[in-house]
Amino acid sequence: MTSIYNIYKTMFAIIGGGIGWLVAEFKPTFPLIIVAVVFIVYDAYTAYQLDKRAKKKYPDKTKREAAKFTSFAFGKVIKHTIPKRLWLIILAYIAEHWVFIHVQIPLSYIVTGVICFEQAWSILENESSCREEADSRFWKLLQKVMVDKTERHFDVNLDDLKNGGRVTEEQIEAARELLRKYDEQSKEKGGTT
Repeated sequence: MTSIYNIYKTMFAIIGGGIGWLVAEFKPTFPLIIVAVVFIVYDAYTAYQLDKRAKKKYPDKTKREAAKFTSFAFGKVIKHTIPKRLWLIILAYIAEHWVFIHVQIPLSYIVTGVICFEQAWSILENESSCREEADSRFWKLLQKVMVDKTERHFDVNLDDLKNGGRVTEEQIEAARELLRKYDEQSKEKGGTT
């Protein structure tokens, strides 16, 4: 009985020592990880807000009934996005402190900055997409630079939403022009052979 107790005691001491070493070794990355997680979660929240705006603005245009932002989508952020980004920060820290020991490169800070920039860009895209005409000029200015993510929240093309699903006169005229050019090329090829 005492030998089993000693085995468990030794096993828990080894596991506890390993966990303690990990915490002590990677403690400087904890603030970086917290900042990255805050940016990622806020990006998921702005995607949810965009989905609500898109549903409100185009209630009859979506082909699916459920909102895009579901517990499954948030679970994907928790299970995939956050761990991938955190591993990047930890790998950068390892490279910074174990590989590039003679060079002062704040690699973990640089990687965290890149992750935060990527998330901030996505947040601004989410916030500027699917805005009403009365909204701020700031959002309209951002739309000239950034991608409109509205169509990602529907199963249709954004141009179809803007035209009410109808073909416009400009599209008809452009199609007629293409047909005229095609007919002229066909006649030229037919006459030369």
